[in-house]
Amino acid sequence: MKLISEIEIKGFRSIRDIKLSEIDNFTALAGLNNAGKSNVLRALNAFFNEETDEGKYVDVDEDYFRPDLHKKKAKQIIISLTFSLPAHFNFRKGLEGAKDLLSNNFKLTKIWKRNEIFPAYYINNNKKELDLEDRKKVYSFLQLINFRYIPNRVLPVDVIKKEQVSLRDVLIRRLGKKAKASNPAFSSIRETSDALIQPMVKRFREASPDVGDIRLATPTSWSDMIFAFGYKLGDKGIETDDVSQGAGIQSLLMLETLHLIDLDYFQKFGWRQASIWAIEEPESSLHSSLEARVASFLSLIASGKDSRLQILCTTHSDLIIQYSNKVTILKKEGHETKLLEQTNPREALDKLSRAGISRWVHPLLYFPLDPIILVEGKYDANFLEKAIVYFKLKRKPIISFLEKLDETKTGGKDDMYNYIKANSQVIKSRSKDAPVIVILDWDARNKKSNFEKLFSSDDPFKIIGWPDTALNPKLGKSFRGIERSYSERLIELAKEKDMPIGVIETGKYLVESSEYEIIKKTLDEIVRNELTEDDIRYAKTFIKEVLELIPGVL
Repeated sequence: MKLISEIEIKGFRSIRDIKLSEIDNFTALAGLNNAGKSNVLRALNAFFNEETDEGKYVDVDEDYFRPDLHKKKAKQIIISLTFSLPAHFNFRKGLEGAKDLLSNNFKLTKIWKRNEIFPAYYINNNKKELDLEDRKKVYSFLQLINFRYIPNRVLPVDVIKKEQVSLRDVLIRRLGKKAKASNPAFSSIRETSDALIQPMVKRFREASPDVGDIRLATPTSWSDMIFAFGYKLGDKGIETDDVSQGAGIQSLLMLETLHLIDLDYFQKFGWRQASIWAIEEPESSLHSSLEARVASFLSLIASGKDSRLQILCTTHSDLIIQYSNKVTILKKEGHETKLLEQTNPREALDKLSRAGISRWVHPLLYFPLDPIILVEGKYDANFLEKAIVYFKLKRKPIISFLEKLDETKTGGKDDMYNYIKANSQVIKSRSKDAPVIVILDWDARNKKSNFEKLFSSDDPFKIIGWPDTALNPKLGKSFRGIERSYSERLIELAKEKDMPIGVIETGKYLVESSEYEIIKKTLDEIVRNELTEDDIRYAKTFIKEVLELIPGVL
């Protein structure tokens, strides 16, 4: 979920003046150690909670930008957030005044000054400080957002214990009227708690197969009713407490628990409308496979269709960066934190690996938990990206194309074969649950056996050719690529854009080879903006066959 779209910080810790724009669902802050990444998260904590760290309130003399502390000018810390409220963000009844004051897109600024207990509030670029009545309205808006700051040094199990009251409230609300007598009551508590954490358990077993079972430590008698929540992890009939687990397991339990609680907040009378997590280095203490699971989980919960969560984190992890939506790279110049660049994860990884901040990642090992469908060109990829929307997928594959993986390749069966052959060992190192599926164009499918010879049946690789049954019979061989599977409607839309597409006496469409490139580009634009389910009717059965090659997608 996108809630904060821009962050401006002035005069705070290592930050003299910085503006971070294009904040996305899941934004990673990357850079060398001591670049000032954590100070961005502390500034957010100051904005929402009036604290820089737990129990430490903002103090201008302590927290002001140090190199300017002794300059003869007014010392003040300024933090501004620009909010862009999504459609599903609702001001509950009684907060109409706050909604009228703020609208859906606004900038909210807090300014801390020396010798003043409370910060001043400002809206947009208005230089007039808000009065007490309007500050109450702003405060009521901020109460709709649950902000969590999770420092790197925090013990995950302590976070879980701290949330025990919230977790207990979730369980009691789910329990409802099940418990009416003493004995059934505790059975109902156990049944409800098991159902409550079932999605967590499923993901946890995928991430850590060596963990046998997980349950909430709930009471079994009236004498246990004053109890502290935690988890019991089982292995071959032996249960151990969460506190006895390794740091990586505790971290995953912590994130899952916080998400479970926040989900309940959203369902509880509209009390909370959104959550923002500011996490320092979520990859800490995790081995690579668990790190990938955490990165994927954070992306999933922040970017889902109905998500009410926005995540910002500091990181050095290539996996966290891969699964983020946006990357902000920070650097230190002297004593000052500067913005180097805001970019997409792919470009960020290239720059960060060259700078020695993150590891270089082979393009075929991006998103290691997600299957890859590899096609020859970007037009094929765009069509598949839009087409798979019409399938109810349990997990979404990555659609990629040759030129995206290797800029020296232009596509075509020969380039595809040479690339797969050169990188066969990389493909073999992928998980069987995340295979590489290569789709050959209809005019190259006779080369399928050449690819198959590079791999065994146990390797995470499949190849399939586009069949005649997936082609539109009204489009002949003059339509050379993916376009031959397009519907007549798409072709007619291209004709309406004055594309030189003819129709012969048999009713078949015909194009001249010299005009084909501009026609392909126009058709691709139509596909990206106007593709309907009926437009994939010729290819739909084949696309389903491709998806069936991937475990757990359908």
